[in-house]
Amino acid sequence: MLKKERILIVEDDPEVAEVLQWNLFAAGYAVTVVEDGLAALRAFDDEKPALVTIDLNVPTVSGFRLIKLFKRYAPKVPILVVTALTFEEAEETARVGVEDFITKPFDPYDLLRKIEYFLERRRLSDTPRPVPLPPSVPPVSVPPSRPRGASAEIA
Repeated sequence: MLKKERILIVEDDPEVAEVLQWNLFAAGYAVTVVEDGLAALRAFDDEKPALVTIDLNVPTVSGFRLIKLFKRYAPKVPILVVTALTFEEAEETARVGVEDFITKPFDPYDLLRKIEYFLERRRLSDTPRPVPLPPSVPPVSVPPSRPRGASAEIA
């Protein structure tokens, strides 16, 4: 059964892209795979993905630049970095707002659990919450009105 969410995979290694694609497809997600930064920009704009997995080392537009652009135009879209780069790069991606950083090689099931977690968290944050009603205000007593022209008696 296909889920409604679309996942955008930005990965230039065809073997890694295939592993990601098949595992996500088997889990019921619609999947778009692109192998360079320019195609990622087009797909992000056209497909409106619910989540992005991205390798930092992709051609034409760097993964770092893509993350900044994606977060600027769709800040609620979760981004998971899947890369073979080092801890220093992980620190840099944390500063630009990615949800998680996964190093290669990785366990596809761990990645799938993370994807499901971040999609559920996004769904919950997008769900409107009921607005509490203000506390009831006691009614104001208005004294009975006097007939027009009547004067008040002064004792």
